[in-house]
Amino acid sequence: MPVPGGPLLSLAPEILVRDDGARLRARRAATTVPPRDRRLELLREAVALFRHGRVPVEALGVQDAGDFEEAMRATAGLPPALVRRWSAMLGERLEELAKEAADESGGLTLVSLPANTFTCLEGVLEAALSGAAVWIRPSRREPLSSARLVGALLSVGWPPETLGYYPSAPRTLPAMIRATDRQIVYGGDGLAAEPALATPSLDLRGPGRACVIVGAREPVDPEDLADRIARDAGRFCTSASTVVCLRAAEADALKVAAVLDGISLDPPDPRRPQASWAEADAARMAAFVSERLAPGGRVLTRRPLLVRSGGMTFLAPTLVHVDDVGHPLVGCELPFPLAVVVSTDEAGARGVAAGSRFVHPARFATVPEVPEVPEGASS
Repeated sequence: MPVPGGPLLSLAPEILVRDDGARLRARRAATTVPPRDRRLELLREAVALFRHGRVPVEALGVQDAGDFEEAMRATAGLPPALVRRWSAMLGERLEELAKEAADESGGLTLVSLPANTFTCLEGVLEAALSGAAVWIRPSRREPLSSARLVGALLSVGWPPETLGYYPSAPRTLPAMIRATDRQIVYGGDGLAAEPALATPSLDLRGPGRACVIVGAREPVDPEDLADRIARDAGRFCTSASTVVCLRAAEADALKVAAVLDGISLDPPDPRRPQASWAEADAARMAAFVSERLAPGGRVLTRRPLLVRSGGMTFLAPTLVHVDDVGHPLVGCELPFPLAVVVSTDEAGARGVAAGSRFVHPARFATVPEVPEVPEGASS
């Protein structure tokens, strides 16, 4: 199948998954992995190579860091600054994993990846550090980052018999789950409803529906709120998709909207670079939002949702004001900076928070203190 940007991707059929799983189980006793200290050393080398080096990538040849940035721009619409930032985050996440209690679970772990951000490759690092053999199921829309990581692992001497790379159709996922001991699966609501995923061995890392709770009195910092919405192109599950205000919201919301409108799309904003989109995907996303705006929704940002510039298509950072926490856009997580602001009471805020994996307190603006005037003194 074609991948955005030009490459072709072969999909693994279910029969291959079943046969490979059976072969791996049969030779598991003879398969050894390095001790944990050596695994960590190899993973550090592989991540450094992924970030900065020349990596042989299957079917693409040797790819340096600049080539990778170009590939991610063509495939995922990512500006180079985001590619570098997310690559650095992988190294930071590996160091966090290194400090956690040693997990020597072993076995065979499936990591099924999304298209929105390659920072989810942390799931591969986590599984490999545990001593497991790892099967990687890349996103069919963005398989290049995981292919580069596999190339980096093999280049530093990771045991090849403990790695599998299986691009596949959605119908193949249940077979991959049955063939593996543990599963780390990134995905949305559609995946969560799949019966095949109802297994205690599966770690479903789904939408965060992150929200920000704004109190009744404190002055809000619009820069901070805009950052929570638009940082990392709005593609993280921690990116704020709902701003709940325990007071009238519109005055603060208009200030946040002005910050979002000031984010440069082309050239990329130096503080909050944004991703571009394939035209058809952007149009579909814009239509999804427009169809759910009425009733009770109003766009506060001034730019059109769909912006074309320099031969690229963008979904502009967008802030919507709605009348009620039951509005269809409340809690809706999309892979671009879209947030909904709504005023409600404490019960409504608790309802929104209950459906969110990440509840952020607002950072408040600093208000200079006014010195008290002593009684009897003239001002």
